[in-house]
Amino acid sequence: MPLLRVTHINEHVILGIWEMTEHPSAFPEWYEEARKRFHAEGRQREYVCVRALLRQMTDDDASWTISHEQSGKPVLQNGWKISISHTKGFCCVIISPDYEVAVDIEYTSDRVNRIAHMFIREDEQADTIDEKLIHWSAKETMYKLYSSDRLALDEMRLLRFSLKKQGVVLTENMRRNTIVEVNYEITPSFVLTYAVLT
Repeated sequence: MPLLRVTHINEHVILGIWEMTEHPSAFPEWYEEARKRFHAEGRQREYVCVRALLRQMTDDDASWTISHEQSGKPVLQNGWKISISHTKGFCCVIISPDYEVAVDIEYTSDRVNRIAHMFIREDEQADTIDEKLIHWSAKETMYKLYSSDRLALDEMRLLRFSLKKQGVVLTENMRRNTIVEVNYEITPSFVLTYAVLT
């Protein structure tokens, strides 16, 4: 089973990461539903792996069923907050009974260089691929965290930070004039960001 890890960030927040290597049919309890919803095998894999990861993170009773609001935001039947992200080869889930949470994962690639001009503001600095990926991922995380705001990319700003393998970047929701700590992690395969709104 390619569970990378489940981390209890604190007593209120759990984060899980899964490497998606299996064929979707390896999860028969969700495979038929995935086939009904999605034609592409990749989307089926995302569907079943997210549910397999959630099972590893929880006690797996029926209240952990994932549904979606009309906006597309995922919700859990039991009232816990959830955020989901997937990228090439990986998925991640963050949950909390108390706080709004958001997560994003992006696979490491120089493709980000082609679109960096679309999301990096003139008053931000991102020279390396990792810095650009953190900017992209942190803004995806902020967008999810403030989903009702429907923030534009230029309404979010990362304050300057020193790049490390793991760290925190202060990220501003400029519409609300609010700054949030977005945690990040850089691995050879992906960049991960998450935030908790307490």
